[in-house]
Amino acid sequence: MKLGKKKEEELEVDVQKDYLLPILKKCGFANAKDLEEEAAIQVKNEALRSLKERLLTRAEIIQRRLDDEQKNLEQAYMKLKRRGETFGSSDQNDYETEVAQANFRMDILTERASQHYKNSLQKFQDLDRQLMEDPRLAVLNKDSKK
Repeated sequence: MKLGKKKEEELEVDVQKDYLLPILKKCGFANAKDLEEEAAIQVKNEALRSLKERLLTRAEIIQRRLDDEQKNLEQAYMKLKRRGETFGSSDQNDYETEVAQANFRMDILTERASQHYKNSLQKFQDLDRQLMEDPRLAVLNKDSKK
């Protein structure tokens, strides 16, 4: 039986929406409907570890950008200091502009880091809840209800 193109696309969209499928494939359980307890624990741990890695990578990127801005600010200060007393008002204005822009970017990055931290905790809790509600990992709920 051949499905229409539209039906095939709908099935592909459903498969793409399955947040757990990549983890199941990675662990070798892609076709499993109900998992044994050990397999379910492995899948859950892998899903949480994967999320943790992505969140830590994002935090590292934000921190690296913040460090770069700090270095740029220090370089601007060192450049001004090297000129000593020979700098003019335009040099002073350029430096103040650089400092203002760097502080603005650092404030944004600090806010992003703070927001990322808050969102990370929520995302981790949401994924944990979603995993516990997933029918393929139902064996995990049976143990917690005993």
